[in-house]
Amino acid sequence: MFIISQRTWAMQAMDSIGVRTRRSLLLIALTTAGAHGASDKAALSTGPAGQQTSVSVQKLWCRQVRSGLEGARGLEPAMRSYVLDAAASGLSRCAPKQVRAALTDAFTATLGIVDTEVKQQLQTAALKKLLAIDVGKVESLMAKAEPPVRAALLETMIENATTAKNFDRAMSLLRDAPSDEGFPYGAATNLILAMSASRDGDKQEVFRLAMASDHEAPSMAIGGEDFGSMIVRFWRHVPPNVAVAAIHQVVDEAKSGHSQINLKSRPREASFDTAYEYRAFELLPILKQLDNTEADRLGSELPTAQTQLRTFPEGVQSLDPTLRDTSPKRAEKLTPLGGTAGPQDTVRPMLQEEALAEAYESQIIRITHLALDDPKQALASAATLPISAGSVAPRLQALAGIAETTMQKQPSAARHALEEMLQALKALDVKEVERHFSHTAYWTKGIDIAIEIGSPDLAKDMLGDGVEFAQKLEKEDGNNDDPNTALKAWWPSTVLMSRLILAGLRISPESALQALNDISDPTLKLVSQITVANGALGVPTVASIVMVKKKEAAWAQFGAPET
Repeated sequence: MFIISQRTWAMQAMDSIGVRTRRSLLLIALTTAGAHGASDKAALSTGPAGQQTSVSVQKLWCRQVRSGLEGARGLEPAMRSYVLDAAASGLSRCAPKQVRAALTDAFTATLGIVDTEVKQQLQTAALKKLLAIDVGKVESLMAKAEPPVRAALLETMIENATTAKNFDRAMSLLRDAPSDEGFPYGAATNLILAMSASRDGDKQEVFRLAMASDHEAPSMAIGGEDFGSMIVRFWRHVPPNVAVAAIHQVVDEAKSGHSQINLKSRPREASFDTAYEYRAFELLPILKQLDNTEADRLGSELPTAQTQLRTFPEGVQSLDPTLRDTSPKRAEKLTPLGGTAGPQDTVRPMLQEEALAEAYESQIIRITHLALDDPKQALASAATLPISAGSVAPRLQALAGIAETTMQKQPSAARHALEEMLQALKALDVKEVERHFSHTAYWTKGIDIAIEIGSPDLAKDMLGDGVEFAQKLEKEDGNNDDPNTALKAWWPSTVLMSRLILAGLRISPESALQALNDISDPTLKLVSQITVANGALGVPTVASIVMVKKKEAAWAQFGAPET
């Protein structure tokens, strides 16, 4: 198994998910004649000093959270789990005693999900939140969870014990880890890093446990932690014969791998045609210190690795000096090591898009610097760039850079850049956005900058046009000829709509609620309602996942929770 690991976000091909949603009752109105409408209006009104009372505002948004809980009742299992999980965040502020029950119900709902991938994602989300408040409850539910979910929870529990310096519990959890559910290399690495020299025996035991697991189920994490990276870090902490055996094990396992591998730690890069060459590059510098004769023999079989080692004599440690047996220093500047791995026909297009992005980046930097002295010329130069070019949006990026550069001293120039950005955003092709969702970030960025320069009218225009664009994207997600079969909460249109309304909250609560009111789809409205309520209450919602599962496109993007 080969795992592609990157620090920011990951994309992976997924199988189809069939999702059916039922209509949920959701009534949100700013000017209803009912008691809730009247009290909401009062809550949103400002006092003599222009300040909202925190109590009334919290009551308003807590009402939205509770309404979301009610709406979850009529949903099919996957969406019900998602909504309950999201609502639990708001309940932590509104009704803390109800959080445990909401998260437990969110997990229970997953037991009725057929699709394994969706089940695993939702189970992990609910149980990790529950783990923070009730370890015993999680332990009682883990037997019903999917094996990868149990592995993820175990890793979190080991991390928690390590952070608390309860090393005996961390070791106990590691020893009891099921061999068939994957080894928690990241947690094991952090455990060794955290333990003092007096626990060298425990460090060696962790290393041996990792070695045994890697022998049973080899894995590779590019830019992340695996057994290879543990050898690089900790070979000096185990007997030399164990370190040599570990190196041979990892290198021999890689002989059957045919993935092309690219490492990058700006501005340095290294490429390998096979996993065998990469593992040799990674481990030969260590083998030379342990058995120089064997290192020379292995190196003679792998000329590409030898060539790369002449440029990077310490192997991966030349690209990432923090890959050592001590934790990074607080003041140490980190350059994350990332990379790609996969068949050449898969990796090549990714590398081409990356090269294209780097080519445009130099132009964008030049245009942004030009804006300091000549914003008019900078705007003219930005207009020559394409709106979209594969995974990058050069014109949008340049215009955002101009606006950010000029907003303090030349707000009129910043506004002009935002107006140009809005026109470019409206011209985006919906199908292109479905393939490159990152382009949509400029809607919310534009709203934020407009607020910064004191142009709420422009921010409202961007919000309104953004909502219209999200509705077009929703039609593409629901295209009958090739529908997006991912969980509806993860559709690009759903995520964009939620982020837009959350951005609208920064204009005013009325703007956010009005945009929410304009959503016709009840499920989309329910998800957005809870997202904006959580944002208003100052709590994170569920982890951000964007997913497309179509015949012509299949990808997933995993990110940090929205706040």
